[in-house]
Amino acid sequence: MIKRPDYLNKLINFKDHEQIKVITGIRRCGKSSLLDMFAQYLRENKIRHGK
Repeated sequence: MIKRPDYLNKLINFKDHEQIKVITGIRRCGKSSLLDMFAQYLRENKIRHGK
């Protein structure tokens, strides 16, 4: 898996904003992998669903 720290940090910085985040790109460019990395970050930092 290719690490994408810039994109991951953008997601992390905007995680508490209520705006909808849209991740777009061509096929097989790493969108799902980026979301997997973000989910792993949330689990490791014990961030729960909801407020």
